[in-house]
Amino acid sequence: MSLPQSEIIRFSKENLTQDDIEYFKNKYGKKFVKALRAVDERKIIRYKFSPSESVTWIVKGRGRQYLVIPELYCTCRSFYQEAVISRETNMCYHLFAQRIAEIRNEYETRTSTDKERRKLYIEWRRTD
Repeated sequence: MSLPQSEIIRFSKENLTQDDIEYFKNKYGKKFVKALRAVDERKIIRYKFSPSESVTWIVKGRGRQYLVIPELYCTCRSFYQEAVISRETNMCYHLFAQRIAEIRNEYETRTSTDKERRKLYIEWRRTD
């Protein structure tokens, strides 16, 4: 799920205009609305682990947290059903939210250890 440069520029602005919002709603529908809400509600977390310096993105959903590999994969059921199985789309709203948050620099950053990362990954990799 790679966004065109023109859309990255629109998201990079300090404030989205009504025209921007209408453009994204027309193109992405509910996914945009849910993604923007997740960003506004600060549900995107960027973990940085040490000593490896690896980075992991998490998006808090309704019932749990989802592991997001930017522009590639999400552990949510919607991504699995719509992108992997039926190939209707290449993203879920979690992937879209992560990308918007990264572009706008609107995410929480947490630091942790590689040892803790192993424990967290068990939870995040769940697909139920």
